[in-house]
Amino acid sequence: MEYFDVLDKNRQLLNKVYPRGTKLKENEYNAGVEIYITYDNKLLMSKRCSLKSHPLEWEVPGGCAQTKEDSLTTLYRELKEEISFDLKIKPTLITTIIYKNQFVDIYTIELPNLITNFKLQKEEVADVKWIDKDNFQKMAKDGQIVASVLDRFEKVKTKINLKW
Repeated sequence: MEYFDVLDKNRQLLNKVYPRGTKLKENEYNAGVEIYITYDNKLLMSKRCSLKSHPLEWEVPGGCAQTKEDSLTTLYRELKEEISFDLKIKPTLITTIIYKNQFVDIYTIELPNLITNFKLQKEEVADVKWIDKDNFQKMAKDGQIVASVLDRFEKVKTKINLKW
């Protein structure tokens, strides 16, 4: 069972820990991360497994912080667990967006080399692929991207190293 720290509206610990899946009360928050990984003007996206919310929709890698994790630790753990990617370069934090009751730290990084040998955690990820602008726009138009991810992308796209 995974647990997360409960935060207040100022991102301060409330000395409460909830099991994953617990519905947060008013004025309670948790923390999460997303990362926009780019290479050669393409964006790495992952497809959610069929058993998760938003089944088989696409998103960028990320996830929720566990108890006592800072943002970067969460990011590195999620990448390693979900797609077996061991990020060796420190990403850039571009912003934090509050989505519902979650502080979402949004990172970006441009890789110097193409990575294709991902090992997927089947309980979380059904597929990964590198997306160019045309494919991204088609997927968005067809409703294949998680709506909240698409909304956050629109808010940060000028800070990501993509010439879209």
